[in-house]
Amino acid sequence: MKRFIFLAIGIYMGLMICLSNFHRVVNLSWPQKIERAMALSPMAEYRNAEYGYTVRYPAFFQRDDDTLLDIGTSRFSFWRDDIEIVLTAFLEHNPDMLSTQQAVKKYATDLHATHQRVGDDFFILSGALHNDDGQITGRRFHAKFVKHRKFWFIQSLTYPESCEHALLRLLQEIDTWQVWKN
Repeated sequence: MKRFIFLAIGIYMGLMICLSNFHRVVNLSWPQKIERAMALSPMAEYRNAEYGYTVRYPAFFQRDDDTLLDIGTSRFSFWRDDIEIVLTAFLEHNPDMLSTQQAVKKYATDLHATHQRVGDDFFILSGALHNDDGQITGRRFHAKFVKHRKFWFIQSLTYPESCEHALLRLLQEIDTWQVWKN
């Protein structure tokens, strides 16, 4: 009889611990849930069939069907309630053969970038997201541009400002992006 009582108490305690942990996860804010998902989720890898570039993205993101997008474009997203996070990789022609410095100046102005980092054949821009009507409150972008011949290969992330800390892993993926795997 003592064994049964101890076993019942043990099962009851285990159940209460599990329920209390579940309750904590349910009560997290969306940025906290995303941060947790980013820490626990493996990174999936996508290879674009037309241009051969690769992109790593969180496995819990949804990958859009390439046939619905422009050739050479790939899009991965997470959308819940008022949280929309979109990772896009695409190409832009560089017919004027702009140098990296010239392109930084052009795109930083066009995108209203507030931060920039420049390398030999790439640059990274970030800042508040804008549309034709002005700044979109609470939204940010982070993009890496890599020059290759007459193209700029671009990987861009748009996200809510409240999720910036939660997305540090993905921002680092973009910063270290190599268009083609070595």
